[in-house]
Formats: sequence, structure tokens, C-alpha cells
Amino acid sequence: MTKHTLSLPSWPFYGSILILSSIYYGLYFNSGFSAADDGNYAQIAYELYLGRAPEELSINYGILWFKIGEALFHAFGVNYVLVKGLFFSVITVTNLLIFYTISLATGNRSLAVAMTAIPALIPAFPATAFYGLCVLMNAAAQMRLASKLQNCTWRSAAIAGAALSVSFQIRPDFGYIFSVSLITLLALAAFQGDRTKKARNLFGAAGIAFLAAQVPLLLSATLGGYADLVLQQYLSYPVTMMDYAISGVQNLFGSNATQLDSPGSTSLRRPGLLAIFSDNSDASRLATLIYAPIVAVTGFLVISAISVRRLWTSGKSDTVAKAIVCFFSAAAAMPHYFFYRPDLAHVANFMPGYTVLAAAMLAWLMRTYYSEESNWVRVASAAAVLALALHMGTYLMAGLNTPGTGSVAGARDRTEIFQASNGVDVNVSPAEKSQLEFIRDIIAENSEPGGRIVCVPYCPGFAFMADRQMLFGNFYVDNSTPLLIPDWIPNAISQTAASRPPIIIVMDWAINGTEASRFSNWAPEYMLRVEQLSRHKVVRPGLTVYIL
Repeated sequence: MTKHTLSLPSWPFYGSILILSSIYYGLYFNSGFSAADDGNYAQIAYELYLGRAPEELSINYGILWFKIGEALFHAFGVNYVLVKGLFFSVITVTNLLIFYTISLATGNRSLAVAMTAIPALIPAFPATAFYGLCVLMNAAAQMRLASKLQNCTWRSAAIAGAALSVSFQIRPDFGYIFSVSLITLLALAAFQGDRTKKARNLFGAAGIAFLAAQVPLLLSATLGGYADLVLQQYLSYPVTMMDYAISGVQNLFGSNATQLDSPGSTSLRRPGLLAIFSDNSDASRLATLIYAPIVAVTGFLVISAISVRRLWTSGKSDTVAKAIVCFFSAAAAMPHYFFYRPDLAHVANFMPGYTVLAAAMLAWLMRTYYSEESNWVRVASAAAVLALALHMGTYLMAGLNTPGTGSVAGARDRTEIFQASNGVDVNVSPAEKSQLEFIRDIIAENSEPGGRIVCVPYCPGFAFMADRQMLFGNFYVDNSTPLLIPDWIPNAISQTAASRPPIIIVMDWAINGTEASRFSNWAPEYMLRVEQLSRHKVVRPGLTVYIL
């Protein structure tokens, strides 16, 4: 079967993935309007398009991701369709890269098609599609290098270096993580021949390609006056990653804190391991999806570590290199979902890279089952295959039936049309339509187009759909904000009093799943001052609009 599938030309597979992805995502392309994640991207790109300095905005991801949106607005005009189109295009490209990477890792296109279908059917929620893209652009380039490890050329090294460079510009933490695997692969490749010359050529090619791919952004940043912001992002991420790692370990072994001054209160609650056996099917599925990858990745790492010497001495260095790439593909996005956001939406962010490792495990287990004579080894292999199949089946069941990921489940009950400024023309539920129309109309009645308003803690999409700008540069705030920016609340109070924005929207939701994370609980001083400044307020469930 492997030889047969690999003998077929490649283009039918890629063409099928492209066409089927386009048809599937077209079914729900215009479903829903997220004032949070989608709106955050749209509003940052819009503010950049209007000429707001990047330094004024709190841009937590690499600026290239938002510059792409700004460029689209300059080229085609400000339109929400461009934002959704970008997201689903990135998801589709990620699907193609998943298939390519698994094909190289396993040599089995049939398995690659089957495994690619899983994250394709249940992609990450669209605004975070860059997670999968950053992971897979590195995994694909490095798997290409790994598959030719014994005859590695400067071209493979250069492609990997360029992919690493682009990921730094979109999300620097993925850049740092995959730089470890790339350096390891290049060092292993250098052992395959004239070590000094080969190492010089490979590291040189990767380094030159890395720098060359940085030039467009750095040149644009220098001309635009925000080069210091780009460099600050690059340099600050190692410290940020270390802080998050320490906090993550503390959250893992400590209790889930709910105090305002505790870092643990800014992470979602992770269900206990025994929740897998809960009578509540939703809780059981979520716990399974959170903990099963930990077991799989750990098992893969242990098996690889045991086998590495035998594989290396038997001349199978390519297999060792592929295992390294598979591990980093899964491990890169694992801490974020496991430590900080253990919910289905963030598991979906993790799945594109994890699927590469799962496919490699399945291929190895199936080979073991058919090649081993020991009955207990065959039974163990069959049991592991069944466990992985159940895990993937659980993910499909949950993702296809639960809104929150990027699957077609997001179109459920969204039968009403909602229209607003900047090309917002989407299908929403009746309840969503009522709230969105209320917000759209109250903003229009009490402020001028282009004016600045306040939307907290995380609803900048309201400003985008109303053709307004945001007063604060922090579009997202939660109960960690006073810890990270101690003067945020007094500065917000003084800025609001000085600017007197016509509209202040407060969404009082438990953004981190705890009462402490409600805006009214961690920013009562700001709420009190707004009450004093406002001449009128309108209260709806979970929403208060102040009119100044």
C-alpha cells in the first residue's frame, strides 16, 4: 500500500485537500461575529491601516501577523470578508502542510490523507490559525531536511532557516522552540560526511536564509519607526516563556487559585485526571482530550529515546531526525493548551502539530504489529492503535458538535443576517443579532465615525463593526493586567477622564472562568469613575454601556 500510494503523482492529493477544504469552509465562512478574537485581529489591522503607531498598541503576537491584515486593507479596502478569508486561507495552507509533513514522516499517503482530515474538519478557531501555520511551516521544512539527512543539501537547510525566520515574525515563541530542533538537525546532518565543510555549508545556508527573510520586515519597521518594537518582541520572549513555564509548573502542582493577586487566577481551570471517568459525557470528553496527548507524547519520547542508539548505529539516522521533528511538532503548542487554556478551542490549536506525531506513532505501531512475532508485542501495539483511534474519534465527536473550534459546529442556529460597517455581513443566532444590533445602534447614535470608544475587557470587534477606533492600546485586559501593568487602572481612569470617550462598553464575563476575572471585580475603581463621568447607562444581561 505504501509503495502504491507513493507511486501516484502528488498533485491529486494536494488538489483534493485544497478543493475539499474550500468547499467545507465555504459552508460556514460567514457564520458568526466574534467581537473578541476575530474582532481583535480586525481592529488592530484597522488601526494600523488608519496610521496608528504600532507602539501605541499592545501587540502580543509578532507584528507580521497583523501587518498582513493591514496590507489587505490597503490593497482591497477595509472589509471583514478579508479577515475571514485570511483566517481560512491560513487553515487551508496548514492542511496542505500537515499532509506533506505526514507523507514525509511515514511514507504513506493514505495514512496522511486520513490523519489530515481530522484537523481539517476541526481546525483551530480561525483567529488563532497562525498557531498551526507556525508549527507546520517549521515541521514541514524540517521534516524535508530530516528525510534527506544523509544527503542534506544547502537548499533544504535554507528552506528550514527561512521558515524559522517567518515564524519568529508571527509568533516568536515558536521561533525559539523550533530553533532548537533545527540546530539539532543541522548538527546531525553534519555528522553524515565531511563534518567541518558540511556543517559550515548547512549552518551558513540556514543562517543566511534566516536573515534574508527578516529583511523585508526589518526594513519596513525601520522606515515606519517601529524597529525597536520588533526587536523588543524578539528579546522579551525568552523571559516571557520562562515566566510562563514557571507559572505553568506551579499551576500544575498547586491549586487553581481564585485570588485577584494570584497568577493562577488568570488560567482556566484544568479538569482533574479522574474526570475522564465522569458520568458527565462533556466533562469526560474534555478531560480525555486534555490528558491523552500528554500520554501519547510522553510515550513517543520514551520509545524514541530507547530506540535512538539502535537506529543510529544501524544507519537509520533519518528516522532519528524525523522523530525529533515529530516530537517538536506536538510539543511546541502543548504548554499553552495544557497549562493556561485547557479547553476545546485551545486543544484545536494544538492538534495540527500533534497530528504529525500521532500519524508517526500509528505508522510505527502498525509496522510493529505486522513484523513482530511476539504475541504480547502485537497485542500491545493493537491496544495502542485502538487508544489513538479512540482519542481521535473523541476529538471528532466533540469538535463537530461543539461550537468554539473552527468547525462547522459554529454555524449551528445562526440563521439570522447581521450587517454593520466595514463589510460585516454575517449569519448569527437570534440572541446574537439582538445584542449586536443594540450595540451597533447605540454606538452610532452616541458617537461619530472614526471616534475613539472603550470596549473592555475584550471586545474590540464592536469598535470595528461600528467604524470606530479604540481609546486604550490594550485591547485585551484581564485580572492579570494589574499584575503585569501595575498602573493600568489609574492610567485608564485618567485617560478616560481626559478624553471622555462617548461610549464605554463593559462586558462583565468571567474571562478566565473565575469570578475574580470579571472586570467589575478586578477593576472596581475604574467602574466607579465611569459611573461618575457618565450621563446615562444602559444595562443588559452581561453588558453595560455607559454614555458620556
